[in-house]
Amino acid sequence: MAANIDENDLPLSEFIKLPTTVDFNVINTDRFKLFIQDKPYIKLGDQMANELVVVYTNKNNLPLLFEELGNDFNEFFPKIMSPLDSKSNEDSGIAQILNQPFLNLTGRNVIIGFVDTGIDYTKEAFRFEDGSTKILYIWDQTIDGNRPDYLYFGSLYTQDDINRALNSDDPYSIVPSIDEDGHGTFMASVAASNERGEYIGAAPKAYIIAVKLRRANEYYIDKFLLPKDNPNLYQSTDYVLGMKFIMDRSEEINLPIVMCITMGSNSSGHDGNTLFEDYISFVSQRAGYVFVAAAGNESNARHHTQGLIPRTGTTDTFSVKVGRQDDSFILSIYGPAYDKVSVSVTSPTGEVIARLPFRVGLKYSEKLIFENTTITIEYYKGVNNITFIGFELATEGIWDITLFGDAIVSGEYHAWLPITGQISPFVEMFQPVPEYTIVYPATALRCVTCGAYNSTDNSLYISSSWGPTRLPRMSPDLVAPGVNVGGIYPTGYGTKTGTSVSAAVTAGAAALLLEWGLLQGNIPAMDGDLVRTFLISGATRDENMLYPNIKWGYGRLDLYGSFTVIKESVINYYLL
Repeated sequence: MAANIDENDLPLSEFIKLPTTVDFNVINTDRFKLFIQDKPYIKLGDQMANELVVVYTNKNNLPLLFEELGNDFNEFFPKIMSPLDSKSNEDSGIAQILNQPFLNLTGRNVIIGFVDTGIDYTKEAFRFEDGSTKILYIWDQTIDGNRPDYLYFGSLYTQDDINRALNSDDPYSIVPSIDEDGHGTFMASVAASNERGEYIGAAPKAYIIAVKLRRANEYYIDKFLLPKDNPNLYQSTDYVLGMKFIMDRSEEINLPIVMCITMGSNSSGHDGNTLFEDYISFVSQRAGYVFVAAAGNESNARHHTQGLIPRTGTTDTFSVKVGRQDDSFILSIYGPAYDKVSVSVTSPTGEVIARLPFRVGLKYSEKLIFENTTITIEYYKGVNNITFIGFELATEGIWDITLFGDAIVSGEYHAWLPITGQISPFVEMFQPVPEYTIVYPATALRCVTCGAYNSTDNSLYISSSWGPTRLPRMSPDLVAPGVNVGGIYPTGYGTKTGTSVSAAVTAGAAALLLEWGLLQGNIPAMDGDLVRTFLISGATRDENMLYPNIKWGYGRLDLYGSFTVIKESVINYYLL
């Protein structure tokens, strides 16, 4: 860029490339439209169906913008998301459906969308019998190359491009997109592999649209004190843009879509009240749209605790254990917006950050005198009363956080550390609580939330997150096989464990329901809510257990059971 060109004059596709550019998200209200009229340094990106818009600016503008917008825009900043994982078809009733000649369900003409680490398009699992690809599009956000005008960054590869690559001696010279991690490839194989035998997917004839996420901006990695050595850190803003891309393409060709969400974060109130989750719930009400989300693997991670401030003028204290010197992290504390709570922090050596009176937008930072740790405290209020406490280079030992009830109506609070992979394994709650560990965005009101179980012995996967959500909503909806499930990596066959896998299995089951309902004309208005209802209705439930519950939801995924319920009741209803 020439030295005399103002960055504000650049088109968005060029502005995004600048190392100083960051994004944030807001609802594009009349107030916000008026606010940006005289601010050329704010550039609007894509707007979602619920008016959520991704916005770009120079990172130096963010503090002032945040303050000018009122400091109550907690959703202003993107969340940082990471993958959720650390026989399945038969155990979930899917094989029985695939083998029913009368139903003839294989996922044909249904799209399963993955916003993930990419996909190895060269695998036989992602081809039809004639050798052509099942993948309609790959949007690789990491490669700056050819793309249509509606994309501002990355490269787009079409089905024709992929087929040309597959027929070439050097496929990566035509489609250079690579899944270095393998997570995206594995999830796509579990949901939609067309390879016969042991590694057939749940919906083998379904189409795939894949988005490879770019790494989170270093500005946000530093801001949220995340580990720089973790390659799998992604922004929710890029994720939602990937989802919009997939859904826009499905609308163009008029095919139903199942979004398989296998990433998550603890950076929310775990109540479904985020812009991203609102978008999921909004779109799920449309016919032909289903969102399936992994519940998370946080129940035994020791990353959540909760407590109660009895009344105004009283306190409550909880503790964080740091088992290794100089780890950095952020602690998030959420409570009802009508409570007013302030905090103090006591270090392992007894040094105290005295109580800071609550004030919306307050940001206070102090380096301890006798320790190398810097503590940052921030207060916000929106749907929730929110406190963020940053620990930079934390001293090893027990840290006490005391909450002061300045004005208490409820007094209930919840605190979360970042999810596994986004924080050192040596940092944990001193008295953890496994409830309320369903991750964002699986706490969305209208998605299908999947926990994981071991189908070998029908035991709950030890790390599968527990509900409920803080809405409150019973969660998860169900559990699906998620322990040592076979699939395909770029390097070959293997297994994987975690709720990511159970979500992929369930996404395939949802694709078969959409094929039966929409494409075969049995229920032309089938939407995400109805798919969730059928999956819950058909779930396997043990006689000696009370359902729903916060571990198993409404039971174990059983698609054959869902069609049994349909046969016995729903079809008769629609024939009346």
